[in-house]
Amino acid sequence: MTAIHDFLRLFRINAQNLKRTYAMALVMLNKRHSGSALGVTWALVRPLMLIAALWFAVAVGIRGGELVDGVPYILWLIPGMMSWNLISDSLIVGGAAVRSNGHFVTKMVYPAATLPLSEVLSLFFVHLMLMGITIAIFVVSGFGLSVYFLQLPYFMLCTFVFTILAATLLSALTAISADILHGVKSAMTFLFWLSPVLWTTDSMSGWPLVFVKANPMSYLLNGYRDSFVTRRWFFEDMGYTLYFWLFMIVLALLASFVFSRLEPEFADVL
Repeated sequence: MTAIHDFLRLFRINAQNLKRTYAMALVMLNKRHSGSALGVTWALVRPLMLIAALWFAVAVGIRGGELVDGVPYILWLIPGMMSWNLISDSLIVGGAAVRSNGHFVTKMVYPAATLPLSEVLSLFFVHLMLMGITIAIFVVSGFGLSVYFLQLPYFMLCTFVFTILAATLLSALTAISADILHGVKSAMTFLFWLSPVLWTTDSMSGWPLVFVKANPMSYLLNGYRDSFVTRRWFFEDMGYTLYFWLFMIVLALLASFVFSRLEPEFADVL
């Protein structure tokens, strides 16, 4: 019951400060790219350059131009990479929301519980622009969009929920110890290779498939691809969908409990 109470308290704080959170997200977005001539454009260029490099290394260098699910590897890669880019940045940047904005906690009365949401929201703005580019690529390529594209907003919502909850949990922990932030950065590199970002789970079975699907990121990565390339509805595997949302409930209660227990220590530690 304590965790539920903590969740309702944090939810209420964020709901009451939505305008402030939105304004802060814009400030964080501009601040992150201040001092450069291209500004926010770099937020779009970096993931696109990474996709190009991975496509050349894997599709050309390793796979030799082999198709994946009947489409060129670059088209298969892009949706998953767009999802991963938001997840990775949210857990690293959003996971350090309290520590990187410590002056709000120590020098003024500011609702610390809104900081993770502000950081994730600022990254989600960039994600929306990248998804616009992704849609344009699929249309121009001739592969086009199908009716399965209608479920993309659902998976974007799932990703938004997951990243906010994970960022809330991590931001509380990293505020107490900077070592945890370094651990998060290392873990994201590890998870990149363990998650189906560059490879497909279609040929997997047994415990390796269970292990990979236990990672909620796999649900999100495959969901983006299902919307663009593999064309499967999310309700075709209701068991996996139910697992994901049960995971989100547990994560929400855990994040709320940990954040509420550590929040009184933020000002002293920072």
